[in-house]
Amino acid sequence: MQVAVAQLNLTVGALNANARRLLEAHQSACRAGARVTLTPELSLTGFPPQDLLLRRAFLDDCAQHLQALAAQVDQGVLLVGFPEYDGTQCYNAVALLRRGKVRQIYRKQILRVDEKRYFKKGDTAVPGVFEESGTRFAILCGDDLVKPGPGKAALAADAQCGLVADARAYQVDDETAYPAWLSARAKTLGLPLIVAQHVGGQDTQVFMGASMAVNSTGVCAQRWPAWHEALALAQIKRGEPDVRGNQTQEPSEHHVYQALVTALRDYIQKNGFPGIVMGLSGGVDSALALALAVDALGSHRVQTFMLPSPYTSAMSLADAETMARELGVAHHNIALAPLMNAVTKTLRPWLNDAPEALTAQNVQARLRALLLMGLSNQHNWLLLATGNKSEAAVGYSTLYGDMAGGFAPLKDVTKGWVYRLARYRNTLGRIIPERILTRAPSAELAYGQTDQDSLPPYETLDAIIEGYVEQGEDAAVLLEQGVSRKHLKETLQLLAVNEYKRRQAVPGPCITARAFDNDWRYPMTSKWRESLEKSGKSRKDGKMAKNAEAKDAEVKKRKKEKS
Repeated sequence: MQVAVAQLNLTVGALNANARRLLEAHQSACRAGARVTLTPELSLTGFPPQDLLLRRAFLDDCAQHLQALAAQVDQGVLLVGFPEYDGTQCYNAVALLRRGKVRQIYRKQILRVDEKRYFKKGDTAVPGVFEESGTRFAILCGDDLVKPGPGKAALAADAQCGLVADARAYQVDDETAYPAWLSARAKTLGLPLIVAQHVGGQDTQVFMGASMAVNSTGVCAQRWPAWHEALALAQIKRGEPDVRGNQTQEPSEHHVYQALVTALRDYIQKNGFPGIVMGLSGGVDSALALALAVDALGSHRVQTFMLPSPYTSAMSLADAETMARELGVAHHNIALAPLMNAVTKTLRPWLNDAPEALTAQNVQARLRALLLMGLSNQHNWLLLATGNKSEAAVGYSTLYGDMAGGFAPLKDVTKGWVYRLARYRNTLGRIIPERILTRAPSAELAYGQTDQDSLPPYETLDAIIEGYVEQGEDAAVLLEQGVSRKHLKETLQLLAVNEYKRRQAVPGPCITARAFDNDWRYPMTSKWRESLEKSGKSRKDGKMAKNAEAKDAEVKKRKKEKS
């Protein structure tokens, strides 16, 4: 028999449209010979619905749409993720629809921390096992694979294959890390797994798709396309998915770039913006942001503006114009000097005759934001903020200036990754002038200014961000790894005092293990600073030791069982 996987780009709250798309996918699957159609976690609502789940009217609406959808399923089995409300509790559930009715409901048993705000966990003693065409399937949901309980309960109920409705947000290197993890889970359980994933962007989360089928020995039987919708068929033989050819592996830069394009495209499309407006500076951040915008929407929906000050170099003007011309976007110039002179003249009594003071520099950034936001308001274009994660970490940005906008595609991308992605994009077609990639980074807010006048070298800064922020390493561990004591101390101080800026930052796609978003919840007011003298143990080393201990325990257990 065949199981269909509906890897769809669904929209949160679009219950009518989502239900229609689920039904269409199931009907197409049935025409192709499939007996079961698996859809992602909370596929009826879109993912994640967040505090919509706290509204009784929303839950009632979901129940009505589920019943209406079930009434239209006249052949095969359709598995739909939805929030089940029983009058007192809400569950993250998967409904089995067959012959016009909801025949069975499985409740997710292992909940993420943020899910506990909305859901009660299901009962482990009630596995979602059903039979179709002689094969016994187990319904599982998302993190049910994190712990062995749900899978073992399914095996105890004689399940031959697990069908997993999942919703895994993309993180860098997931293209290799997730398949390895899933294969290990299938092998440990001895249970074949077929997983349906969401694809597309939803606010700050982005989903890569790449749904999978893995056999009971951990071999990847099939992996379906990343970053595209798909209705895929898995052939089941004696409970096992038949092994087919797999996709060729793309480099990490490809997946990160596609994640940013997907997140930006869906944010624009799902919120109904006609297009994008953005400021070009002649620097690498705005160059990459422009490439993403054009790849997401097309050049006809992107407007660029160069807003030169007296400090803007001829090189920046030329490079910005060259790139805009290469991509075919409308490009405009608005001189900033008259506005700068007017503001400086107004503030001069309070500037102490220091025209290059920080205040005067920030005036430039805020005037640019004023003009760009005016254009955004007038035409309903979304203004892109082009700042990156390295700048956000240390506050190297201007509130109500370059931080202004509606979406920030590079928000979780360090400066080093900005260069990697820019060079990757040029391998697909050279659109970013080489000079942008080789010149010293500069905000050009003063004559001869470079970023490294105020910041550590980006290689050092990014290593600190990766270790301290994303991996949660202690400062002492970073010192042992060779990070400069001076740069580490300066960076940790800047990281702490600029929390107030990050709280006001524009939303953007989260793609790392720890983004400056819901994963980072430090107080804006705090006097604690981490000592660089305390001895620390690397979290990576600790994880490796823990994994080694677990492996040893598993080997001992197997030997004992054999004896």
